[in-house]
Amino acid sequence: MSLFGYPATVTHWHIGGTDDWGRPQPPASAVKAAKVVEEQRLIRNARGEEIMIGYEIHLEGPQAVTFNDYFIYKNKLGEEIRCNVAHYEIRKYLGTDDVKKVVVYGRT
Repeated sequence: MSLFGYPATVTHWHIGGTDDWGRPQPPASAVKAAKVVEEQRLIRNARGEEIMIGYEIHLEGPQAVTFNDYFIYKNKLGEEIRCNVAHYEIRKYLGTDDVKKVVVYGRT
């Protein structure tokens, strides 16, 4: 477990919305390259509340992430970790609207 993170392959499970009849859509998965940082710390979410997180998942480029999504990956010890999205932020290149990366803050 590194404070600076390590490269990992994560599976992003995106929970879909509803169809035309109001039925929930099944989750869709996508395998993505990411950098994972395993570190417990307090962050402030969009509502101003302090929450404890245990994982940061850095995804390059624009990504569609919602609070209903979750990520699964294997850490360096070979354990499968499931991270629920507690907060996320979109980082852009300075002075542009081009998305540099999306940082997902998760907890189990």
